[in-house]
Amino acid sequence: MAEQSTPERTPRRSGRALRVAALAGASALTVVLVTSCSSGGGDTVKNSPASAKAASALKPSVPDRIVIPDIKVDAPLDSVGLDAQGVMTEPDFAKPMDAAWYKEGPTPGEKGAAAIVGHMDTPKVPEAVFYNLKKLKKDEKIEVHRDDGSTAVFQVDTVDTFKKDGFPTEKVYGDTHGKAELRLITCGGDLTKDRHWDANVVVFAHLVGQE
Repeated sequence: MAEQSTPERTPRRSGRALRVAALAGASALTVVLVTSCSSGGGDTVKNSPASAKAASALKPSVPDRIVIPDIKVDAPLDSVGLDAQGVMTEPDFAKPMDAAWYKEGPTPGEKGAAAIVGHMDTPKVPEAVFYNLKKLKKDEKIEVHRDDGSTAVFQVDTVDTFKKDGFPTEKVYGDTHGKAELRLITCGGDLTKDRHWDANVVVFAHLVGQE
C-alpha cells in the first residue's frame, strides 16, 4: 500500500473547499488505494441540454446504501472521517465491496457537495466497488438510500480524471450555490515509476429528485 505524505488540515463541514487526492503522496482527504487497479482514462463527459434540472435540497439524513444501475453497483455505505492529522481515513480494505460516505461533509441530498469514496481494487479483490466508476456516462443515475427512508436520486454531469498534483479543489468541493450535489471518488490516471497512481477519477452529479 502506498505511503502518505504529511497532509494539510481539512475543515469539518464548512463552506471552505476540501482537497481530495487519492493515492500516495497526496494532500489532505487522502484515500489510499492499492496500485493493482487498472489505469483510468482522462476524458471528460460533457453536460448536455437534456440533463434534468436540479431538485430542491433535502433535509440531512445519514446515507446507508448506494445503487448505480449502469455499472452494477449496489453497495452498503460505511462512513469515513478524519484522523488526528486532518486526513480522511481510508475505506476499510476488509470490505472492498462497500463504499464510504465522508461524514464530516454534507449528507447526500443535503445542500453542498457530498462525497462518497470507494476502492477500485484491493490486494485480494481485483474488482472492488468502484472498479467501473470511470465508465459512468452523462445523465446516468445514482441512487443513495438514506436512513430516513428516502432515496436521493442524482444524475451524472461529468466524469473527470484529475492529476493529484493539479487537483481542482474549488471545482470539486467549492460552493454549490445552494444546490445538492454528489461526488464519487476513486483512483485513476497512470502508474508512476514507483507503482503509484497519479490521479483521481471524480464523478460529478446533481440531485434530480427523491423516491
